[in-house]
Amino acid sequence: MARTSKKVNETKQSVKGQGCVWQAGIYARLSVDNHNWKNESIDTQIEIAKEYIEQSEDIVLVRCYSDLGRTGTNFEREGFDILMSDIRRHKINCVIVKDFSRFGRNYIETGNYLEKIFPFFHIRFVSVSDNYDSHRTGWESDELTMNLKNIVNELYARDCAEKVRVAKKFQIEQGCYVGGIPPYGYSIGQMGEKRVLIPEERTKEIVRMIYGLFDEENRVGKVISYLYRHCIHRPSEYRKFGHVYCEGGEILRQWSEQTVRAILTNCVYIGALAQKRTGKEPYRSGVGYRIEEGKKVIIEHTHKPIIEEKLFYRVSSKIEEKRTSGKSKNMLQEDVYKNLIYCGECGSKLKRICTSNVIDGKVRARTYSYGCPNICRIDELKCDSHFVSFNAMNRIVLELLRKEFYLSGVCIKTLIDINHFQEKQKEKKLERKIKEIEADIQKVNIEMSSMYMKYKLNEINREGFLNLKAVKEAEKVNLIKELSRQEAEKQRIRKETEEMSRLIYCLTNREERVKMDGQVTAFLVKRVTLYKNGHIEIIFNFRNEWINEGRKMLQPGDMGRGGVGYEK
Repeated sequence: MARTSKKVNETKQSVKGQGCVWQAGIYARLSVDNHNWKNESIDTQIEIAKEYIEQSEDIVLVRCYSDLGRTGTNFEREGFDILMSDIRRHKINCVIVKDFSRFGRNYIETGNYLEKIFPFFHIRFVSVSDNYDSHRTGWESDELTMNLKNIVNELYARDCAEKVRVAKKFQIEQGCYVGGIPPYGYSIGQMGEKRVLIPEERTKEIVRMIYGLFDEENRVGKVISYLYRHCIHRPSEYRKFGHVYCEGGEILRQWSEQTVRAILTNCVYIGALAQKRTGKEPYRSGVGYRIEEGKKVIIEHTHKPIIEEKLFYRVSSKIEEKRTSGKSKNMLQEDVYKNLIYCGECGSKLKRICTSNVIDGKVRARTYSYGCPNICRIDELKCDSHFVSFNAMNRIVLELLRKEFYLSGVCIKTLIDINHFQEKQKEKKLERKIKEIEADIQKVNIEMSSMYMKYKLNEINREGFLNLKAVKEAEKVNLIKELSRQEAEKQRIRKETEEMSRLIYCLTNREERVKMDGQVTAFLVKRVTLYKNGHIEIIFNFRNEWINEGRKMLQPGDMGRGGVGYEK
């Protein structure tokens, strides 16, 4: 991805002692992941930048950075991350691109880098084709041109995204398969100009067997055991090895419950496609998410089915009954140690297990414990059985917390003062962020007013005004959302501080009835490891040094604050 120029040492020697030498990094980007395009565009971008360096007397090439197959609508790119890392380490102080669009097509983020981040690091930015150089005297006159070009680049990306969205919508309505990897039991084929699913001879019988077995046994575990006993590869291994059954030298893994349930509830097996409805999601979000029912469009009879409809709906109803009954049972009490307890043997996260005592059809009591999810496995990843009850875990954690506070050698008032002092420090940082966001919102309002005045004075046409207005309104909406998030974070910190002070009081006074919720537990406890011999290791999110450092940071005025005033 990156290489060092052979010219570096020679140029350094020739310009040494002749003034400032800019250590340059060339950045190239192409959104199409195609090797032919790569040879045509990535290398071309780098050569254009190199020619510019050859003609410059004060610039030497240090490294080239590139991103192939990455969109310019966001800056989550591997090559760009390396570039920024080298900037922070002062390895380069000049960035050269072919044009602004290669750097980014997001007007707001691109402007943030060019107007705030790069000037902060004293970075010289050069766009060769746009004839832009931030180090050039009088470059301020190019600022309007730079902003307009960045707006055009963003609008171009929006236009391309809209065209792709319209094309996909048409394909979905026509029953074309627009997904990536086909579902297990199918392969991708062509029917005229349509991309469709075709039943695969090697795996369609496995799908039928899964449906038939679950319909008889009504248990996913039975299906998993059958698949493992008959040495049938999971879908991921099937795509890797290219055959259904495990052969010599290959590792056989058991099917996961999620994979089996996904097959049993996917309407693709009755000849229908449930694909994402084209909506108004941000064109540059790039975030994967689960498709909600309301955002699905289902087209029936798009390909040949594998399963009969009666069997499919009968199995799906059984799956739904199990899901809803299990959900109502396990959602009654908060899981305060969620994602914190790990198995000491295999490293997996322990799952919470709910046991109900039912008398006369009514639940009289529920008990909770934690166990390794690999206990029930039947392959070589099976883990030895070991459990810990919620009450035992809670008792151990609270007792160790009491010891930590006792060994700190400070009184309750000092601990609560430290807690509130840290809250004050966090709130100061948030207040600075909030003021910056409010200033940015005010700046956007002024810019929108200025644009309107220019439009009224016929300095810009209606189309240009509307385009600029749309970009600024989108920027303002994002800023308002960020402001709301920061305000919510402030309220969360205050609530967390009060809960922490109450917990400190209860622990230091050795009260038996101490209740911890998930938020406080996650704040105090970093990791709990449970071993099969009953040994438990707990790593807290703080150390005694935390308390000592907090005491040093407290000023005389802070010590008189009085905490929250808890009394027995």
